[in-house]
Amino acid sequence: MSESKDLKERLTALGLSNDAIDAVWPAWWSEQAEDSASAQAELRFGISRRLGLDPRSLLGADDEPRFLWGDEEVRFKHLSNQTEIERSGISAFGRAVAATVLAATPHDAEVGPLQAPVLREAILASGRPYVDLSSLLALCWGIGIAVIHLRVFPWPQKRMSAMTVRVGDRWAVLLARDAEYPAPIAFYLAHELGHIGLGHLNAGETIVDFEREDESLRVEDAEESAADRFALDLLTGRPDLEVRAAEASAAASPSGLANVALQEAEQLQIEPGTLALCFGFSTEDWRTANGALKAIYRQAAPVWEQVNRVAMSQLSLEEVPADSAHFLHGVLGAPLK
Repeated sequence: MSESKDLKERLTALGLSNDAIDAVWPAWWSEQAEDSASAQAELRFGISRRLGLDPRSLLGADDEPRFLWGDEEVRFKHLSNQTEIERSGISAFGRAVAATVLAATPHDAEVGPLQAPVLREAILASGRPYVDLSSLLALCWGIGIAVIHLRVFPWPQKRMSAMTVRVGDRWAVLLARDAEYPAPIAFYLAHELGHIGLGHLNAGETIVDFEREDESLRVEDAEESAADRFALDLLTGRPDLEVRAAEASAAASPSGLANVALQEAEQLQIEPGTLALCFGFSTEDWRTANGALKAIYRQAAPVWEQVNRVAMSQLSLEEVPADSAHFLHGVLGAPLK
């Protein structure tokens, strides 16, 4: 068995997904490189850097690959049944992606205090009718917060909604939850901005938000509640907004809710899809809320494509090595030029 094939099998045995292994495998690798000791060493160092693995654990043929970071500097929210190695892998991979993204995002501006009312006012003052996903993306990249949507995950089954990583005095938000309409992703991004703005991360720390599998079993978390309120304040101007329909009102149907949201959006300065989501949160009537989203947006489309189109327009891939650029193309699901 060739050394490179053995390395792939060791990574697979660790539980890593084929997509993750393919994304970190360098484009320059060839059969001729198999016989080169220096190429083998470069292969292992490159893979370890992009997966967040201890490079020493890849150099020895009998060593099990080890992730560099454990749980010490990571806080996992809504954690369910992830194993210790899965948590370490998610953390290490996320940090490696964030570091590479920020290296390709030159920015001299310092991110000052982020306050939801101030950010909301700045977006509305720019001429936007309300705060939506596109305006949040423009805001984040404008102040040096990198935002991408992961298309590659370390484990075959992904359960993560989003991750925020602090590298020195800079931040990267890695979105992960798929959606066909922008409003849910706008809320996740606003929530992650809440973690940043409320000072939940010290230098080198990471917060990983997993999917909330059962709201009724959710453990109260002060940071999560505060980030939710920040997100609502940023998106709606009210940290505790509730949206309900009067009894027997036509607005309690998906089409009725969509009509009201579209009619009131500009006056309230709240994006229609956000109004529908607030109805869902307030009433737990997600059938009506999700049906309203379909009527509001009329055409479903993968939101990750919008997020990563913006990211690709902002990244300076010439600032990072070719292997890192190749890695980011894979992670963002972007075609190579």
